[in-house]
Amino acid sequence: MKFKLIKNLKRGDWAEEKLKIVKSSLPNEIVSDIGSGWGCFKNKVESLGLVWQPFDYVQKLPEATLWDLNNPAPETAKKPGFIVLLEVYEHLANPELGIKNIASHIADGGYLAMSCPNPFYAKSKFTMIYKNQLYAFQPKHIEEHHVNVPLPHIIEFYLKKHGFELLEKGMIDSHRSPSFKFSFNYLKDCTKYILEKLVGGDTVLSKGETQVYFAKKKQHINPESIS
Repeated sequence: MKFKLIKNLKRGDWAEEKLKIVKSSLPNEIVSDIGSGWGCFKNKVESLGLVWQPFDYVQKLPEATLWDLNNPAPETAKKPGFIVLLEVYEHLANPELGIKNIASHIADGGYLAMSCPNPFYAKSKFTMIYKNQLYAFQPKHIEEHHVNVPLPHIIEFYLKKHGFELLEKGMIDSHRSPSFKFSFNYLKDCTKYILEKLVGGDTVLSKGETQVYFAKKKQHINPESIS
């Protein structure tokens, strides 16, 4: 399966679109929002008549349940028919364990909408050349706990190993030319844009700052049986 280029959508809108598409085939009405933050996905879920179940690593909202993905889901958690996992994967020090615990949390036949930074984005490749560091994974990003570089083939491996069938993978288009406004900064931005295009190439992988995955949880399997 190749990456598709997704235009004119933010990651939250993309996840909402996927939820609307599969709403009628969900195994239940519960939507787990893992990394719920300040609850921006709440209205999207409840407007569809579904139940929002928020989780976070730190307490930002009183209704969110604390969940460290190094551990199984809290005992009070209900198995969801849909999981939203936006910009969480790159924060996981043990990403496979996180995916394993998420796979155990979701109901069979449930869906996962996941996003994370794209290390092959043109800006990231350019930064690697002149700073010898990936764009979103420099030392300063440790404060945000960006500790896991999300390589696409490894993400796919973990999803497959823990019982997910990949339905779609994409790159949200971010590499747009600067808006015209004659100034020194505009000239600088144009020069940088051209250099990034030259370094990154004109591929789907280079155009998306954010990579997204849409997957479905299959019937329970033993991960150790998959080579």
